[in-house]
Amino acid sequence: MKKKKILFLSYFFPPFESVGVKRIAYWYNNISEYGYKAVVFTAIKQTKKDENIHYVAPENNNSLLSKLIKDKGLAWINPLKKRLKQYNKEDFDIILISGGPFMQMLISKFLKNNFNTKVILDFRDPFYANPRFPKNKIKDFIKLYFQNRFLKYADVVITVNSECKKLINHNNIELIDNGFDETILNTLSFNRLENNTNKSIHNGIATGRVDSDFDITPFFHALEKDTNISFGYIGNHDFKEYSGKYHHGGVLEYSKALEFINNADFCILFTGGEAFESSTKIFDYLGLNKTILIITQGEVKTGSLHEITNAYPNVFWTKNNIKDILQAFSKIKKHKNLQIDTNKYARKEGLKLLTQIIER
Repeated sequence: MKKKKILFLSYFFPPFESVGVKRIAYWYNNISEYGYKAVVFTAIKQTKKDENIHYVAPENNNSLLSKLIKDKGLAWINPLKKRLKQYNKEDFDIILISGGPFMQMLISKFLKNNFNTKVILDFRDPFYANPRFPKNKIKDFIKLYFQNRFLKYADVVITVNSECKKLINHNNIELIDNGFDETILNTLSFNRLENNTNKSIHNGIATGRVDSDFDITPFFHALEKDTNISFGYIGNHDFKEYSGKYHHGGVLEYSKALEFINNADFCILFTGGEAFESSTKIFDYLGLNKTILIITQGEVKTGSLHEITNAYPNVFWTKNNIKDILQAFSKIKKHKNLQIDTNKYARKEGLKLLTQIIER
């Protein structure tokens, strides 16, 4: 039987270092197990040769629209169309456009007019009315206008959680959350740590992006008061004012980051408290069955993060103030970590769902 051919249009893709590329890279690397042949168009230059990954260079874009909507996808629209004109209308069975950036999704009309294909739009974050961006009625109006144009020609829309879904008006929306990469995690040879509530020092770690609107000050003040908690961080953020008061591991490749997480007594996630936030790093913490501390500037046990972790027995929430953080530290020191089957949090579950969506 001839394999169905799927084209992924993803502005960002490895070797670009970002958690945002892990979702689409996993799908590309593993969808062949379900009988599909995958091709990728990306705006990231490749360092390794792969005949199925094609670099499509964005053009310079100095239009008025580019000043109103700061989205790299605008500069990718025409190059994508030019490249796609080299293909026949039967060459792809499915074309999936990943965002963000998002404005390249405008080619969905072009795709429906020129290919006999199912068009799928994947919203990894909100485009219209993203709560993390300053409110601007004019920009929101423009973004909603273009989002509706994207959606008009999409057969299916995918997004990561129910909060993002609320911002999308389409009659065929499916949820595929992120997850940990079991193809890497399950092959690592490090030992799982035994829980020890009698340790003198408990090592907490955080990984990845810390959003600029999160006030980290209460956390470091809590660390100063509780000298039995140490803190390590890996990622590209630098808490310069607290230099020397924590271990900064820098940016590590995924397998090394997992080792760093595994060696911690508990893992920390800093969140601004927006309901749509469902950080990718939470899945690595879950995959390694770690005790998790979520420090939020919003309300505890709310939003997508609560939906993800609600059934997990090793999670603690606290508001972002010194008193509550210290209380959470105390609880974590006494907590006996419960080991459970976390396979439902793996990326393979999302890929399985994607193939089911394609076949419908």
